[in-house]
Amino acid sequence: EGVAFWHVASTASEDRMDTIQDGLTLAQAIVDTVRDPLLVLGADLQVLAASRSFYSTFETTAEATVGRKLYDLGSGGWNGPALRELLDRIVPEHGVMDHFEVEQHFPDIGQRVMLLNARKVFYKGDNNTTILLAIEDITERRAVERQLALLSEQKDTLLSEMSHRVANSLQIVASILMLKARSVQSEESRGHLEDAHRRVLSI
Repeated sequence: EGVAFWHVASTASEDRMDTIQDGLTLAQAIVDTVRDPLLVLGADLQVLAASRSFYSTFETTAEATVGRKLYDLGSGGWNGPALRELLDRIVPEHGVMDHFEVEQHFPDIGQRVMLLNARKVFYKGDNNTTILLAIEDITERRAVERQLALLSEQKDTLLSEMSHRVANSLQIVASILMLKARSVQSEESRGHLEDAHRRVLSI
């Protein structure tokens, strides 16, 4: 009976471990299918899992990421005041954060502008929590927006300058027409010149 009991307990334990392992495998598969970089963080901000897109975007590996604290990743590139505010204060207080924009310099990949979305996950009957941190790299989008804003400003400046120059040129033409109108003897010619002068001024 003792042997039979041990066999049953062992089998149940193995089944439970298989279920846990299957759950972890499924969770990692879900993380890997997310298009944007995604981190799963423990309560102490230790990286529990990361998506393949995270490794690709930030040019790192699982060995250099999983098991390490977030602020130690990327040669300290993740250790910035804005990110610390998000993870140390905002997420613990509110449990959620959407579209938190952070501009951060990373030693390996340079300046990056990111939109961060964070969710705090609570487990029933367990005091432990994890944080899901989704990262959208919008560096190129912001660069294009800045370029478009600069081009729009340049266009407005050019149009203003062109309008000013055209107005000056028309003013010169109007002045010449008025001088001519005053110097001609013919009433008819004077009338035509004065009419032309008024038309130029209206423009």
